[in-house]
Amino acid sequence: MLTRFILARVVPEYEDSTNVAVRTRIGRLEAWVSMLVNGLLAALKLTLGLAANSLALIADGVHSLSDVATSGVVMFGFTISGRPADKEHPFGHGRAEYVATLVIAVMLGVVGFEFIKSAAGRFLLPVAVQAGWGVLLALLVSILVKEWLGRFSRDLGRRIDSATLKADAWHHRSDAISSLLVLAAVWGSSRGYPALDAAGGVLVGVYLIWSGFAIAKEVIDPLLGEPPSPELIARIRELCRSQEQVIDVHDITVHDYGQHKFIGAHVEVSNRLSTQEAHDVAEEVTDLLRHELNAYATVHIDPVDRDSEIVKQVRRRLDELVLQSDTFEGFHDVRVVSTPEHNAILFDMVVSAEAGENRQLSARRWLERELALTFPGSTIEINISPLHTYG
Repeated sequence: MLTRFILARVVPEYEDSTNVAVRTRIGRLEAWVSMLVNGLLAALKLTLGLAANSLALIADGVHSLSDVATSGVVMFGFTISGRPADKEHPFGHGRAEYVATLVIAVMLGVVGFEFIKSAAGRFLLPVAVQAGWGVLLALLVSILVKEWLGRFSRDLGRRIDSATLKADAWHHRSDAISSLLVLAAVWGSSRGYPALDAAGGVLVGVYLIWSGFAIAKEVIDPLLGEPPSPELIARIRELCRSQEQVIDVHDITVHDYGQHKFIGAHVEVSNRLSTQEAHDVAEEVTDLLRHELNAYATVHIDPVDRDSEIVKQVRRRLDELVLQSDTFEGFHDVRVVSTPEHNAILFDMVVSAEAGENRQLSARRWLERELALTFPGSTIEINISPLHTYG
């Protein structure tokens, strides 16, 4: 409810979250709110931590102060990623979000390591902590505020499908947990167990390092190039097949650049369509993908003959062989080229992602032998679809 209220006041057009400008404004809003809240919490914790002589509370205060810096990185990432494509970056600047998130992860790890070093000294020379109910109440407020901030960032991250905001939400949630650890450490230390303060500092440091590692893991895959979600592939297939002349779709590729997606797809149509008709189908599918998924799309037309009796026989036999194989998951683009001398059977096979080169080679030879027995005298030409294509 509060998230919607803030969005409606700051970004009135927030419902149009696929718009790059709106998406950037929502991302910057999260960064501004995070910097403001974390700045206030840092000031409160550092003041109380110095007054109570609590390393755990000071560590948590510096943690909140570092959150201001990480939110600044989020702001920078969204500012850069919102820039349009240019000569040096023809695919846009969308992956700047991922770079910003990786910087956040590294910063967390460094801060966590420093606190573990400081806490180790407290184990050797424990220092008494004097914490009144005001300190404990301040920590409790911090936990509740950070939990809200985590949900705020999570909701915005889901709304614009941002890995950066989702990681920042996870970060805020980890802050709430680390503050809970500090609360326990300060309370225990003030009651005659000073080693608990040092233990709390170590736990906060470990949690920071773990948070940094988890956040880094989330963004390294998109930077290297992770597979699209099954839901996105299913949606692309659904959109392509919704066109009347489309028989099927395969070899779907998706390149994700943060705020920009690039989609490629091979669409099967009847070989009886004229060149102009097939071109019109490609244009219709391209426009549909661009409009519905806010993505740049390139569609390749594959003319197929589904009425040919020999093609039907090949497809039936391939269906049987796929069921017998633990390597092949499907096939597409079946063609039969006939000449007075012989037939050439051509098609693409989809292989399991777990199948290595040797397994693929063995399965391919087996498939060639089986088809040669069923269609003697025919030339079998098998193309293996690469792993980055789907459908």
